[in-house]
Amino acid sequence: MRGIAVHARRGERMAYRPIQSVLLQGADPVALLGAYRDILESKMVYIADLDAIMGKGENLAIIDKMAASQPQVKLLVDAGIRSIEQAKSLLDRGVKKVVIASESLVDLDAASRLLAVLGTGRALFSIDLKDRAVIWRDPSTESSDPCVVATRLLSLGFREAIFLKMDRIGTGGGADTELLSGATAAAPGMRFIVGGGIASATELVRLQRAGASGVLLATALHDGAITRRDLIRVEAEA
Repeated sequence: MRGIAVHARRGERMAYRPIQSVLLQGADPVALLGAYRDILESKMVYIADLDAIMGKGENLAIIDKMAASQPQVKLLVDAGIRSIEQAKSLLDRGVKKVVIASESLVDLDAASRLLAVLGTGRALFSIDLKDRAVIWRDPSTESSDPCVVATRLLSLGFREAIFLKMDRIGTGGGADTELLSGATAAAPGMRFIVGGGIASATELVRLQRAGASGVLLATALHDGAITRRDLIRVEAEA
């Protein structure tokens, strides 16, 4: 946000502040990506362009620098995408996959049109949640039930989705394994990446057993609660 890496908390974006991390000094996003790669050996990193999501500018120049600085790292970027032109602009910058997020869209028809052009290899859907309800730009147009949305995504051709609990981001309050289990049962074959409130390596194991194909981690990495050693151990148990 405004060119710096910020610490997200509960989706209350105007209260976000620059990150303070055990991984590096300062809050430069290009340096942070390097730290993820060098210290954690990250192969894939999720980036949210919060200014673009909020319609208050963009951070495309920063994303350019991040992609150029670590070409071996696959970038997943949520930049409030609503059009094919926006999505292609990100892909042209070296982004591996474009995140199509519920909070930025009116309905799933819009998501389907984007997927038809981008294909499953270059797009995934983010089911943005608050109090277990899906957040839409127009709440009246689609179901707020995440399991219903997951089922529809599968029928539209999506094969990967993020479960992002906005109200748990940065809280260490724990992920919702019960909700994940319900979604995997409702949409068998869909790969789910879980984010929001994950606080320990034990929880990573629990999410893995509940069917998660991946997780989004930030706070737990910055405060040292989850380390590279933890990630190696969890991966070995898979």
